[in-house]
Amino acid sequence: MGRFGMGARAVRPAFTLIELLVVISIISVLLSILLPVLSGARRTAKGVSCQAKLKEIGTGLQFYATDNDDWIIGSPAGSGAYILGSFASGAATQRWDWMGPMARQMGYPLPEGSGNTITAERFNTIRGMPLFLCPSNDFLSTWYDGPNAGTGPMVSYNTSRYMLFEHVASGGDGIATYGNFHEEKLPTGWKPRITRMGDVSKKVFAADGARYSTTSIKPDYDLTAQAAWGGSFSDVAPYSTFTRSWDRGGMTSGSFDARIYAFRHSTSIPTPKAPGDAYKANFVFMDGHTEKLGDLEAANPHLWLPAGSRLTQGSLYPDVRQRYGVGTIDIGS
Repeated sequence: MGRFGMGARAVRPAFTLIELLVVISIISVLLSILLPVLSGARRTAKGVSCQAKLKEIGTGLQFYATDNDDWIIGSPAGSGAYILGSFASGAATQRWDWMGPMARQMGYPLPEGSGNTITAERFNTIRGMPLFLCPSNDFLSTWYDGPNAGTGPMVSYNTSRYMLFEHVASGGDGIATYGNFHEEKLPTGWKPRITRMGDVSKKVFAADGARYSTTSIKPDYDLTAQAAWGGSFSDVAPYSTFTRSWDRGGMTSGSFDARIYAFRHSTSIPTPKAPGDAYKANFVFMDGHTEKLGDLEAANPHLWLPAGSRLTQGSLYPDVRQRYGVGTIDIGS
């Protein structure tokens, strides 16, 4: 018979509504399974990229030390010591700035010069430079003081400020010198040199950070040339309730957990008030290697102070005391 005769196959009716609903529900289930996996994979990839940047930063640290009598870049008594007045010039935007001097050392072009306008331009160049911009840093930082560079990316990486001070017998200005009047007691005559640090594989140089921010303050920056206590680039470590880069206070109180700013490399976004180590960040050490650490792991005081220092307990987070000891902590190598 012909092609369209009685022997032709019967046409299958279209999907029924029930069949369509079953297919849609299966697709929804598959998406609910796959989307978190894909999101976690993206977050992991960003974390790997961040570690690669920190690895390059660690190389820059070593190059600077080799060329500058073993000094640690970013010290206001070293790479920032040339800034004496109220205006920054050259590569740094302020005395605590380690990114500008490192960028110049590594051959990246910068708008160097003095005055508020060019300092703001230099800061925007630095904080948006691929080397210094963490792929997971989606946070904006607003102006607080000093030259106004507008709103832009939060400074991605912060250093440990007490490692970068030069110790003096008494007093100290909190800008470049420090006389042990906080809970952190540096070794007598301390100068920020890598060879005096102790075991450099156990001492943090820089880490994912969020200066200046807390559970109640969104990120901002201070570009004052003579900024004290870390400026926009350095801070006390995450063991201390005084930190403004790694605030862990939202773990136990308040409605916002500020760990999300700096500890931004968990595979998924932890719930607010999640326990210690739920939030993760990347770190580069003085020997140039990198690690991803949880927020409580990263609060180990031995990682942030030079060997021979001492730390009293007044402002330590409770879980830090529980894990790392009570009373005065003698910082080892």
